[in-house]
Amino acid sequence: MTASCTSKTKPADSTLPTNAGAGETGLSSAAGNGTANSEELSENILVNQVGYKIDDKKIAIIKGFDKKFKVIETATGKAVLSKDTTGKVNDESSGDTVSYADFSELKTVGSYYISVEGLGKSYDFKIGDGNLFSKVNEAMVKALYYQRCGMALDSKYAGEYAHASCHTGRARLYGNEETEIDVSGGWHDAGDYGRYVVPAAVTAADLMLAYEFYPQSFENKYNIPESTNNIPDILDEVKYGLTWMLKMQDKQTGGVYHKVTSRNFPDLTAMPDTDVDELLVMPVSTTATADFAAVTAMASRIFKDFDPSFSQQCRIASLKAWNWLETNKDFVQYKNPQDVTSGEYGDSSGKDEKAWAAAELLRATGDKKYNDYFKANYGTEGFGLGWQNVSGFAAISYLFSDQSAIDSKKAEEIKKAWLEKADMFVSTAEKDGYLLAMHKMEYTWGSNMNVANHAIHLLIADKLSNNEKYTETAANCVHYFLGRNTMNQSYITGYGSKKVMQPHHRPSVGDGVAEPVPGLLVGGPDSALEDDVSRSKLSGKAPAQCYIDDMNSYSSNEVATYWNSAAIFVFSFMSSR
Repeated sequence: MTASCTSKTKPADSTLPTNAGAGETGLSSAAGNGTANSEELSENILVNQVGYKIDDKKIAIIKGFDKKFKVIETATGKAVLSKDTTGKVNDESSGDTVSYADFSELKTVGSYYISVEGLGKSYDFKIGDGNLFSKVNEAMVKALYYQRCGMALDSKYAGEYAHASCHTGRARLYGNEETEIDVSGGWHDAGDYGRYVVPAAVTAADLMLAYEFYPQSFENKYNIPESTNNIPDILDEVKYGLTWMLKMQDKQTGGVYHKVTSRNFPDLTAMPDTDVDELLVMPVSTTATADFAAVTAMASRIFKDFDPSFSQQCRIASLKAWNWLETNKDFVQYKNPQDVTSGEYGDSSGKDEKAWAAAELLRATGDKKYNDYFKANYGTEGFGLGWQNVSGFAAISYLFSDQSAIDSKKAEEIKKAWLEKADMFVSTAEKDGYLLAMHKMEYTWGSNMNVANHAIHLLIADKLSNNEKYTETAANCVHYFLGRNTMNQSYITGYGSKKVMQPHHRPSVGDGVAEPVPGLLVGGPDSALEDDVSRSKLSGKAPAQCYIDDMNSYSSNEVATYWNSAAIFVFSFMSSR
């Protein structure tokens, strides 16, 4: 299994003409207004378009080689810093030659831009405290509320993105058409309306880990229906997703159905409440059952003090799923039938999923049998944190378990390998022109998930072995997301000056609102060019440049809950300090 492979198998959706009215260039005119400087905006001066924390490293990246730069105060047009650039780095992933404008010594709160004589100016950015990133983080969590299925999104909470309830009818069990099941709820997985257990488990796990490691980042309320129940809103969102997953467990056997979708993707303009195609529950799979066992065991621990009844319900369901895994030792693979073309989320092995389940059940119960299974079946290759390889989640669970319950030699072996991979990420970032822990081969479908998951790995490494190099390299991933990249593009809807305006996301296309649903992380550059728009517009581009803000480019501009959740973990770190 390949951690960097994140695409769902899916055909092209019905195409629409580009919506120029949503912003032909995506450029903000605000960058040049209200200042005493009339310089032209340059696409070659790249900054985090939201900003930088006061005491953090602050670096802008300049395409080409320029020897001097200035930091200009936006309000006055006055230069507050003038320095030489450093470096002349040839970046393999983008094909760019870049230099660095390091203005870390500037610690005055305010709004600024970078100026390079003869080249122009950057977008504005702020210098401030952790609130710069907490607002983005909150928006990314709230975006999961907008992805909720099975309930009306009331304007009290959803504002102009409100819509009526959707997908509330009973679904037919595929292959057993007489059986209908209530599987309402959960999240719309991506730009479509399918609900899939495997990626939903990853989404929930990311969110619970973010809360577990950085609880101080989730003290605010996000204006969701559960905001008054004295449970952190991020955990309310997790509970909404898991309540649906509990419905996907077969009550007799404990096995978990793989997904519920219609046979085909609806039209790109379809709003959730207008999608009335027949819903089908697809058969039980090993991966869905093992991921379910893992994430419900995790929830039994996380919710113990907040919602004891739900905690116990999750514990019972997890044990029942594990019993199914013990009874069905042969791998039960899921593949789409010929008449179903919605996302497959298939896999060729369930080894990593079962190891994750064992690790989480060990941490939740302390039962020695799970430790025995884990030791016998877990290797240290990969440490994946995506839906196709969950071995990294297994490692995190084992390493942070009660030390009296685990094998110290096994834990030390895992820790050593984890830190070695973290060091590799640091080394990769040091050689990369954009200071990013990404190899050129990793710009695949959902490359932004790869960026976020590398950052998660680094942040866990910092928890295991306090090292500023790890946190600095993780922070560079956030700068990348918010515009410090070869595209000069913020990849998060609603944030940055050049922000995504046309995500492949049906509610954003069909709701008639000019701005897309905010807080959604798009997939990012995909060098395989896996849709018609990418193939026609991006052929011959370097891997990191294989992105286009076009609603029909599902391989570069779709969204997914498990991309958001990975980024939420990283942003929660940035807003916690």
